[in-house]
Amino acid sequence: MIPLLIHQLFTYGVFILSLLTNAIFIWISTTTISDQIGRYRYLMIGFAAMDVLVSITHLILMPGIQLTSVGYIFFGYHMVDKPAYMGSWAGILFVIFFYQTFIILAFHYIYRYAIVCDPGWRKIFSRHTTFWWSSIATIVQLLYTFGYFEAVQIGFMPSEYKKAHYHSVLVNNIGIDTSRSELGYLAIVFRSPDPSHPEIWQKDAVIGIIIAIGLFGLTAVVIITCSILILFQLRVAKSRLISSQMRTTQHQLLKALMVQTVIPSIFSYIPLGMVFLVPFMGFNLTGIYGDLMIMSTAIFPAIDPIIMLYFVRSYRARIAYIWRALNNPHINQSQVEHLTQSASHVSEFRRS
Repeated sequence: MIPLLIHQLFTYGVFILSLLTNAIFIWISTTTISDQIGRYRYLMIGFAAMDVLVSITHLILMPGIQLTSVGYIFFGYHMVDKPAYMGSWAGILFVIFFYQTFIILAFHYIYRYAIVCDPGWRKIFSRHTTFWWSSIATIVQLLYTFGYFEAVQIGFMPSEYKKAHYHSVLVNNIGIDTSRSELGYLAIVFRSPDPSHPEIWQKDAVIGIIIAIGLFGLTAVVIITCSILILFQLRVAKSRLISSQMRTTQHQLLKALMVQTVIPSIFSYIPLGMVFLVPFMGFNLTGIYGDLMIMSTAIFPAIDPIIMLYFVRSYRARIAYIWRALNNPHINQSQVEHLTQSASHVSEFRRS
């Protein structure tokens, strides 16, 4: 077990950083005028809002994971002294909010594909564009959320069988005796822990994990496919449908998207993939390893807005202007306002 004080300091520190960086990003996005970015700003703001929700659930739960050779148990250190149902539902909310980042990221790529490649189906949304995109996004989000909710209900909900299996692990590693106190948790047991029947797979666990991996795999296919099509259009086709300035902006946004995909892969998707894979393959990494993996997932929501602020030139230029204005005592308030409002316009004509 990682010392509780260190875990708390890390959780609180990353939460504060996430609030700060996402608040700055949302402010910059809503106040920077850029025709090239257009409605895409709303997707970016939506992603930032989801980052904040993920950080809030991290703070509420302070999640921990204990791995065994046949599964893992997910719980919140902040929920240890709370009623069991609160801990379980807090865990469900964490899963729902965390995996929403996958579908929102996929929507980023779909929107970029629609703008850059101008596919035929885009004409369907030529009227009432905002309404159609918002409606489709809402429906897909609800279906995606329902899918993960069902995956949790099928394979991860508490049971006496799971409670008995993880009892000794919790007592030995973190000092929680589930026979004497309530603990809300989510857990999965892939195979029978009975050494005499090591290959008996648990049906509920297999179905639950297939649903979860299938939903994630669907978003991965969308991201990869859209990336290939966008790169082809920008680098090979030399599309006449967008101006050279617009094409430059799309390159910037695609580059930011790719970094937004790589960074969470390092800090979130790979660690969580290991949480699934290690017990699935029969390896035993009990102890601090599960906690380290889940703690790493708190980092991405805090650094995600920094990625966008850096790669989107109009946002980067806006921050540079504000910084210069604030550090120049000879610039009065009206000049500061003029600089901050004009930064986005000037930035569109500058080359990186």
